[in-house]
Amino acid sequence: MLMNTIAIDLGGTRVKMGVVSKGQVLKTTVVDANAQDGLKSLIPKLEEICFAWIKQYDSEAVGIAFPSLVDVKQKKILGEKAKYPDFKEVDLKDWAEKTFHLPMVLDNDANLAALGENAYGCAADTDNFILLTLGTGIGTAAVMNGQLIRGKHFQAGNLFGHVPLKIDGRKCIGCSGIGCAEAQASTWALPLMIRESKIQSPLKSEPTVDFKVLQKYYDKGDKLAVSVFEECCAYWGNCVIAMIYAYDPDVVIFSGGVIKWGDELIDKLTKTVKEHAWTSWGELEFRTVKNPEHSVLLGLNYFCEKNLSNDLSG
Repeated sequence: MLMNTIAIDLGGTRVKMGVVSKGQVLKTTVVDANAQDGLKSLIPKLEEICFAWIKQYDSEAVGIAFPSLVDVKQKKILGEKAKYPDFKEVDLKDWAEKTFHLPMVLDNDANLAALGENAYGCAADTDNFILLTLGTGIGTAAVMNGQLIRGKHFQAGNLFGHVPLKIDGRKCIGCSGIGCAEAQASTWALPLMIRESKIQSPLKSEPTVDFKVLQKYYDKGDKLAVSVFEECCAYWGNCVIAMIYAYDPDVVIFSGGVIKWGDELIDKLTKTVKEHAWTSWGELEFRTVKNPEHSVLLGLNYFCEKNLSNDLSG
């Protein structure tokens, strides 16, 4: 059963929303997340957009992606760690169903990106792949033998951004661990990396730093920018290698807003993994998502169709 889905991707920095049908994104918009202010303050804006789209597109379901662990059966957020601190006070299932009178699904954002690419995108021809998404933090997901890996407690596949990689590293705002991949190399950690470096650079005077700013300095040959970029790629590459050993994929997929850096970033990650990953069975294939802004939205459409069709037809 095909259905028009209102898809809501609750990111750490932005909320990406869309209307998706038959694997096609018909309409999109972006709202500032202001995640530190919580979900309650965001709800009125989401409702305004959703009501207009439901009427215009005759939508049949609502799908929500969350940037942390999710119990997909109970449709409950299991933890947030620094994003949307009031998550326990907002029952998203209750909100969506009572407000819009539509069925809903809820899942982790990286899982949904993997489902979206497997159903409609660059992973459509493989049953064994891992996905690394580089955004505000680091998201991961894995598909083995055609099945998304979730685990008993819904955390399998999702937490490789929190694999400890440096024993004396930074404390992570996401997992409270020390020296994990996300704490050492991510968008939220970028200002810390720059501030802590002993290399002097005008980059340290920038009021706000993300990977777009870093790339401007990198392209000028700034030594600090080059050093930080190289360090990030090394950590990301090791994160991918850990996933390869855990899930034995044929394909590695890169996604997320940070990959807009371009081919140089992908080439560095690919080179690191090829040089250091032990894959005695043969060579991995590396792919990049064509439109990372749409992966999660597509995954929500697929997830709704797969999980809600029987409920609606019965």
